[in-house]
Amino acid sequence: MLEVIRSNAQSWGVKIAFGIIILVFVFWGVGGLTGGPSTVILTVNGEPITIQDFQRRYEQLEQNVRAQNPGLDADQLKSMQLKQRLIQTLVLENLLSQEAKRVGVTVTPVELRKIVESFPAFHNAEGKFDPDAYLRVLQAQRNTPGNFESELRNGLLVEKLRADVSAGAWVSEAAARDLFRYQGERRIIEYVLYPLEDYTSKVSVEDAQIKDYYEANQASFTVPPQADIEYLLIGPETLAAAQTIDDAAVASFYEKNASQFATPEMVRARHILILSDAKASPEDQAKAKARIEEIAQRIKGGEDFGTVAKETSEDPGSAPQGGELGWFEKGRMVPEFEKAAFALQPGDVSEPIKTQFGYHLIQLEEHKDAGQQPLDEVKDQIRQRLAQDEAAGKVQEALEQVQLAVIGGKSLAEAGEPLKLAPQSTGLVDTTQLSQRLGIKAENLPALLAAQPGTVLDTPFVTKSGYIIAKVKESKPQTVKPLDEVKDGIKDFLVRDKARGLSYEAATAARKGFEKDMPADLQAKAQKTGPVGREGYIPELGLNTELAKAAFNAKPAEWLPVAYALDGGAIIARVAEVVVPSDEDWKTAAPQITQAVLNAKRER
Repeated sequence: MLEVIRSNAQSWGVKIAFGIIILVFVFWGVGGLTGGPSTVILTVNGEPITIQDFQRRYEQLEQNVRAQNPGLDADQLKSMQLKQRLIQTLVLENLLSQEAKRVGVTVTPVELRKIVESFPAFHNAEGKFDPDAYLRVLQAQRNTPGNFESELRNGLLVEKLRADVSAGAWVSEAAARDLFRYQGERRIIEYVLYPLEDYTSKVSVEDAQIKDYYEANQASFTVPPQADIEYLLIGPETLAAAQTIDDAAVASFYEKNASQFATPEMVRARHILILSDAKASPEDQAKAKARIEEIAQRIKGGEDFGTVAKETSEDPGSAPQGGELGWFEKGRMVPEFEKAAFALQPGDVSEPIKTQFGYHLIQLEEHKDAGQQPLDEVKDQIRQRLAQDEAAGKVQEALEQVQLAVIGGKSLAEAGEPLKLAPQSTGLVDTTQLSQRLGIKAENLPALLAAQPGTVLDTPFVTKSGYIIAKVKESKPQTVKPLDEVKDGIKDFLVRDKARGLSYEAATAARKGFEKDMPADLQAKAQKTGPVGREGYIPELGLNTELAKAAFNAKPAEWLPVAYALDGGAIIARVAEVVVPSDEDWKTAAPQITQAVLNAKRER
């Protein structure tokens, strides 16, 4: 279409067409032609979720994420896919809220008030609810009491619904212990390995076999369609550069929204946890306390806190990171832990602290006093935000301007220049990468891949960040890699495949050579694995679920009747030892296992 218009750019027909297009743009905007965005971004069983609701919730979510991760940059934030996660959350909240209303679950005003008054952020210096503090905090979050209380009410409805639905869930100690034993049981396997390397030298592969494999497995060597797309992204973020926001506007926003730039007192800490449930017996609690005191002595003796945390901490979330908890403010941790952490000086290690989870040692790494970010520190952030707010109302107008420019024969660079938009390029990439880099749906790709190089597509593509006007710089259809390019890889695969077959034949023959007692020459080659679980991963041998299944069904000391093929060769094997969790293991794990089983039943 564009080529026809360009070739007749001076004709009366084209000029009349331009006039019609401009009139349509003026009265309806591009949204009327392309199904552009409206204030309602989605509905859940007919109930709307507006873009205003989404934007407010997203800002709160992003604010919380940034507070927890002060060093987070734009790329890292984008990789967290917060918008997608928020959409899922909003849909789920609406569905559960609708179901709660359907079955008659309600939240009384008294219940709602108690919850609101329980938030520490709304308390005054005496620890009592302060209406003025309530309004200040909500205003800082660009929220209102109506919205906040509505969301809170919906959350309470959902919790009540969950409680009602799952009230009948129950798990006996015997059932939990059976599950613990089943999952915790291990097998130590004795085996004789027939290594793959012993047989690769005995294998030869002919060119004809390589060619046959290549022709029979063409799908394995296909290169998907590729394209290099030049494009202009037209959205609030990209248009922000063309907006002029003066210093007075920035200063005014800062003064009116000073509470947004208040920084709470925060600490960054590590911890070591030895689990001890509040319901544990006095003997078990004493053991946990003795264990944490022993660890404390190691650290006082000069051992590195992070290294000891990796070795000893029973907190699965932080132990691999040396006990690292990151930054947190008051109100985020249980009171006993918080009080101890905020009382420390950087570098100090606490005495053992008892909480509902067990015994902790805390090492304070950094401390930040409460304060206010100065204007100079946040002025660029404010300017960008104001520019994006201003640009958000100009997206449709900018899109129309760019479309008319490219229809008139201008390049993307020329069309974008008045708006300070510079074309970007994807580079020559396959369809999966193309969809990701452009941010468009996979169903829009055929239009790009079918266009001839040099074509500018006159229909904009909708993305999460705005609209894209695209030009195809280069495209390549799906191809198959030539045989010469993949020949060596095929040969290596066939050699190993044949060698694996030979090793399996040797292992099978060896197993048939005896009934109960293995010959002395084979016994000399026998090795043992560490404890193996039901999932079938064997550190010494790799993954083999069939071997694990057979091992858990076999009697100890009896050789399994068949050989098993593995990546590294083949083996014959038997169960050398059965390892079951001890009574002490069960006592330690019982509260967590019972609760986990109960939670699973409730969720189901």
